Amino acid sequence: MENTQEACRITHTKVYKNLKEIVQENDVLWITTPDDTVPAIDFEISRLNVKGKSICHASGSLPSTVLRLSKAAGAAVYSIHPIYAFSHKAVDFEELKNVNFSVEGQFSSKDEDVVLQMLKRIGNAYFVRNLETSAMYHLANVFVSNLTLALLEIGVSYFQEIGLTEQEAIYAAMPLIKGNIRNIEEKGFLSSLTGPVPRGDWKTVERHLDVVREEDQELYKGLSLHLLKLARAKGNGEKLSSYDKVEHCLKGLEK
Repeated sequence: MENTQEACRITHTKVYKNLKEIVQENDVLWITTPDDTVPAIDFEISRLNVKGKSICHASGSLPSTVLRLSKAAGAAVYSIHPIYAFSHKAVDFEELKNVNFSVEGQFSSKDEDVVLQMLKRIGNAYFVRNLETSAMYHLANVFVSNLTLALLEIGVSYFQEIGLTEQEAIYAAMPLIKGNIRNIEEKGFLSSLTGPVPRGDWKTVERHLDVVREEDQELYKGLSLHLLKLARAKGNGEKLSSYDKVEHCLKGLEK
């Protein structure tokens, strides 16, 4: 209850005593619980009078059809996912203004749909996705967010191996990380390529392979081969022979 009261204070909304009260007083309901509990909440909501209401969940991995009982009870159902990493409740509200949303669901009309009109009033950018692409959409989010976090942690761990603390390593690496993200945002992927692979520096790649931990070898090789594909797509003909040597190093072929 304490967390609920705090949330209502921050958002200038009302504290409700029970689910029935929420459903009675609101036409659009948004379920923001962990994914595993969404079907159970759908069951509870569907037992109330939800005809004509819009029921949304905020999961990126679950389709709108997980709310099948509410739909059968006469509600329009949606999956509305904010493309943002909420790691704690103390979120910078100014930063939230830049968050994009993806929407999938049962639209009455894209010009008149209540949920789309709500998003337009909020002012955040959004796009509509298909029910069939839910898994792929969530995979995209995981690649650019969760898996990127894992990759950065691995990189920081190598700084730690040469004597830095985790905090010192993060501090040292952050300008490099932010610079890459900024370059991608401003120039796209191909124009942001840097490092030994796009340069065709196969000797440096060899030295990396000598020191990379065994559990990181396949990750290093796989990501480097993807960088090599991007470098070749960029079309620097002068480096084609160097790129072949890089590929030989990464695939363990004879040079």
